[in-house]
Amino acid sequence: MKKLFTVLLAAFVLAVVNPTKSEAKVMYDGAEVVKGQTGKMTFKKDIKVYKKNPNGTFDSLVVKRNNFFRTYDIEKYGGKTFYQMGQYRVQATDLVVFKEVPLKIRSSFYNNPSYIYINRNSMYGNALYGTWFIGSDPDNSITNNGQQLTFCGGTDVGTIECLHYPGIDLKIAETKVSEIGVPFELTKAADFKQSPIKESITIKTLKKGRILYSEGLEINGYLYVTWKSDDNNQYTFWMPVNLLNPVVDK
Repeated sequence: MKKLFTVLLAAFVLAVVNPTKSEAKVMYDGAEVVKGQTGKMTFKKDIKVYKKNPNGTFDSLVVKRNNFFRTYDIEKYGGKTFYQMGQYRVQATDLVVFKEVPLKIRSSFYNNPSYIYINRNSMYGNALYGTWFIGSDPDNSITNNGQQLTFCGGTDVGTIECLHYPGIDLKIAETKVSEIGVPFELTKAADFKQSPIKESITIKTLKKGRILYSEGLEINGYLYVTWKSDDNNQYTFWMPVNLLNPVVDK
């Protein structure tokens, strides 16, 4: 993905900023779709769902058979799938009927969408958990009636290979572009992440006060930054934006 980033970043910087998306309602399958929604669920019988409180206790909610609920984040790990239904988390079972909102519709809420691979149960093609794609990359397209992301790229032997990623395995986030080379100070010790998502691989835990340099790309609340180590090596990965303060000349 880093290979694509350099080309795309230059294009973004030169591009005119897209206007704000329309406020008109987006409809699918007879219901309104909202930003961040991945699909909708119904249940084959009345069941109890739970949310975990910050103090470790749980609250429950009885959901009625055939009532429809919007779903947002999806997690796949340990051979299981979980849907976030507001504050409540529901495991996929035979009692849960999930219907996906097509990726094309989900993308319509974003000016410059990025797609993050979020399936920890399996690797597809070269995509590990956290692999990211920028939607405006000419190598990407939404195919299969808007249900999947297709990425076509060159291989080591000079041929073109196309891989198809199901929309349900992708999280969408806004892509923000800013000036390259801006220094930031880390406000507390934090994990330097391989990908712009919390559960991705930690490269190294950096200490408070480290100076990091922006590479001009922000996705999912993470800034792509370069850290120059004491041995003069450079490492470029992701750090949460809310832990970075711009360095002001005194």
